[in-house]
Amino acid sequence: MRVHFIFLLGVFAAIFLFACAPAPNNATATLGSQAPAATAVPLGDDMLVIYQKKGGIAGINETLVVHQDGLLEWSMRGGAPKALQAERAALESLRRMLEQKDFDALDNLYQALGADLFTYTITARTSNGSVKTVTTMDGAKTPAYLGQLIAMLEQLRGGTANSK
Repeated sequence: MRVHFIFLLGVFAAIFLFACAPAPNNATATLGSQAPAATAVPLGDDMLVIYQKKGGIAGINETLVVHQDGLLEWSMRGGAPKALQAERAALESLRRMLEQKDFDALDNLYQALGADLFTYTITARTSNGSVKTVTTMDGAKTPAYLGQLIAMLEQLRGGTANSK
């Protein structure tokens, strides 16, 4: 009986150690090379920006559409859509932010490795009028401008999500 117990203990210890071992380098590289899936959302003429936030432990999927006239439309998977009018000052700040050449200069993808990271996708027009989509993840090395833009959009998203 004691021999069986020691044998079983050894088997469980081996399983635990192998399960907790780091992945081989080639597996990590394969995981890291997969781009986050961005849902293509067409940017209508009446839209200033479309902002999507996905992922995290809860697997959220939220979209904020900011219209040219300041209408904010927020939706999330499994929830009722909400609409709110943005304050003029917030809308103008966002508009000025998007009109900067910094948006034009952003890469299309800023990627990071990790589990349960949020993915942020911003679709807007560049200064020359063409539509551009930029996707980033928590932990990715990004320009300060992109962090500021996400903070502005998060502020608008938070106000819309908390509205009744």
